[in-house]
Amino acid sequence: MELLNPLMLWGSLAISIPIVIHFWHQKKGKIIAWAATNWLIEKNLQQSRGIRLDNWFLLILRCLLLLILCFKMAKPILKAITHQKNEHKIHLVQPNALLVQNYQFELENALKKGEKCYWINAKIEPITDLKALPNAEKLEVKTLQNALNEVEKTMDEESLELYFTNQQSLANLSQIFVPSQFNIHVFADSTTDKSKAFLAFSPTNKVFVGEDNQLKSGSSTINGVEKHQGKLKVLIANKNAQEKQSIKAALKALSEVYHFDFQIEEQERANTFYDLIFDNQPRNTHTATNTLFIFSGVSAFEKPIQNEGGNKVFVENLFIASNEEMVYNATFPEFIGEKIIQHFGLQKSKNTLSHQQIKALFKLQEYPKKAINTWFTKVLLLVFIGILGLERWIALTKNT
Repeated sequence: MELLNPLMLWGSLAISIPIVIHFWHQKKGKIIAWAATNWLIEKNLQQSRGIRLDNWFLLILRCLLLLILCFKMAKPILKAITHQKNEHKIHLVQPNALLVQNYQFELENALKKGEKCYWINAKIEPITDLKALPNAEKLEVKTLQNALNEVEKTMDEESLELYFTNQQSLANLSQIFVPSQFNIHVFADSTTDKSKAFLAFSPTNKVFVGEDNQLKSGSSTINGVEKHQGKLKVLIANKNAQEKQSIKAALKALSEVYHFDFQIEEQERANTFYDLIFDNQPRNTHTATNTLFIFSGVSAFEKPIQNEGGNKVFVENLFIASNEEMVYNATFPEFIGEKIIQHFGLQKSKNTLSHQQIKALFKLQEYPKKAINTWFTKVLLLVFIGILGLERWIALTKNT
C-alpha cells in the first residue's frame, strides 16, 4: 500500500478534540427543575472525584470517523502482491526505415517476448511486422505527446522505450511528459547532412563557415554548394555623410579580416542588380529576394508589415556613432557579416542534438493507476457513512 498524500495523516491528531469535548461535557453539571426541591433537607454533598468514561462506544465511533477521514484524504493505493517484479516494456518507434534497421535486433526480441510495440503517429498503431511501415508523419510534440497519452491508458507499471531519429528540428519541441520510467534510443540519419556552403569571390578566395563555427577564407578546394561567385555588389544609398563613412569602414574591416570582396557604389544605376543595399528610406523598387536590404533610421511604426522574402533588416537608429551603439562599440562589421552569412545560408548546419539536449526535452510525470484503487476508496466511503449514521443514531437516542 502507498499513500499519495501521507502528510494528511497528521490530521489524525484531531482525535484529541472529541476526547477533550467528551470529558469537558461530563464535568459540567446539569440543572434540573424539580418542584419538591424546597422540601429536601440541605446537605453538604461530597463531590465525586475521578474521571468517569461514560458513553465510551460513542467516543470510539467519533474518533474512528476522524481517523477514516484522514486516511481517505491521504489517498491510499493498493497494489497487487506479486512475487516477481514485472519487467515488461512498451516500445514506441518512429516509422523510419533506417531507424528500424538500426534497432532491428532489439525490436524483434521485444515482439518475440510479447511486449507491446507501437508506431509513433497521431494515432498509435501496434507493430506486427517491422517491414510494414505506416506513412511516417513529422515528429512533432503534439504527435509524440498524443502517443504517450494513448499508451498510458494501457500501461501496467511497464517502462517505456522510445525510438526516434536525432534531428535538429527536435530543438523546436517543447517539453514532453512521459508517464513512466523511460529510455531513449536515437539514431542520427546521415542522409540528411547538408553540404557546406561558401562564397567564391575568386578561384583563390572562398569564404565559408568552418567546423569551429567561425568564418574562414581559403583557396583550397571546398566540397559544397557555391552560393555566390564574384564580387558582392553593394549600393550605399544613405544620404547622411556620417552613415556612409561608418558603412564603408565596416565593409573595409570585413575585407581586411575575412577577405570579403565588395564592389561599392554610391549612385544607383538603372537595370543593375545589387547583392547588398544600404538605405535610410524603405523602398519598394527592389523586390528581388536575393538582394539583402539593410535599412537604418526606421522606427517600429514605419517598418513594413510584410517581409515575404525575409531579406530586409531594419535598424531604428542611423549608423552614426552618437546614435547607434554597435557603431560606437565597433561591432558594426560583425553585424553586417552575420546578416550576409544568414542571407546566403553559410551558417554551419547542426543536424543532431546531444544526448543531454534530447533528454532535457522529456520529463517524467507518473500517473497513479485509478483502476486498482477505485474499489478501496469506495469501501472507505461506505464505512465512513455507516459509522457516521451509527454515531448519529446513538447520539440522538441517548441525547448526548
